[in-house]
Amino acid sequence: MYQTELLSDAALEPMRAGMAQIVVAQAFGVEIGEIKACSRGGSRIAQARQIAMYLTHVVFEMSVNDVARGFGRHRSTALHAIQRVEALRADPELNRRLGWMESTLRGAVRDAS
Repeated sequence: MYQTELLSDAALEPMRAGMAQIVVAQAFGVEIGEIKACSRGGSRIAQARQIAMYLTHVVFEMSVNDVARGFGRHRSTALHAIQRVEALRADPELNRRLGWMESTLRGAVRDAS
């Protein structure tokens, strides 16, 4: 019989952030490296990064501090990203895309369990 060790929430933060980055990169046609970059990048890349932070917060129920740590950003940057994307949900097309990405991430988590 094998004993499996559960990863701590802190160990899972980068993995969860990475899952959101992969889904967002595919949905927005940007490179994962651009989302992970230390620099802001163009507006399209910055928005993709903000959406990945938002999805990490919403889907994985991570605190703003945990999201910031998972993305290597400051807490205020993660909070701004989450609030900005919440406001952008008023756009029906973006809201539909966000719903699809949320479902995709939730499905991946469910399948991995």
